[in-house]
Amino acid sequence: MSRVLVVGEDALCCALGERLVAATLPGWSLARESVNTRGITRLVPRLPDFILQARHVQPVICIADSDRGCPVELIGDWMMAGGDERFVLRLAVKEAESWLLSDPESFASFLKVPLAKLPRRPDEEPDPKRVVLNLAARSKSRDIRAEVVSPTDSSKQGSGYNVHLCRYVKATWRVNEARTRSPSLNRAVSRVALLGAAT
Repeated sequence: MSRVLVVGEDALCCALGERLVAATLPGWSLARESVNTRGITRLVPRLPDFILQARHVQPVICIADSDRGCPVELIGDWMMAGGDERFVLRLAVKEAESWLLSDPESFASFLKVPLAKLPRRPDEEPDPKRVVLNLAARSKSRDIRAEVVSPTDSSKQGSGYNVHLCRYVKATWRVNEARTRSPSLNRAVSRVALLGAAT
């Protein structure tokens, strides 16, 4: 059985990477617990090590946000030392939350909000995380309102943000449905699938 290591800039990126493996690489397993670098400034300096690991140990899938940068330019800058075909670096446009918003039916159901409130083109949203927080603040679920959104500042995530969203990703998020509405996710799925084709 083939194994792959998932790396993410945060817990949500790790959960998304794991779901990409499950949906795109049937029969593959995770090499070990996903690596949460807890921030892009900690992830980028470690990329050469992950590339070496992909070259000599097992494939590595790395998921991060592009934020306000151009994904192509960011990947080019971060991979100055060269890459490896077994190392996959994909950036959500503009944040990982856009990939969640790209499965509107299931995400609206999870957040307990009207489907019509979700954006039609999540990759074009300037601040997908803010969209998620605004939706969560209007949820019919008291737990979502109280735990996903900070009780002192509605523009910030609450203590249960990652817990709730990672649980949604692992149990409900539909990769193949979401990729039809998110070009950046569609590119990520296609690139991850190449790992399976190469083995």
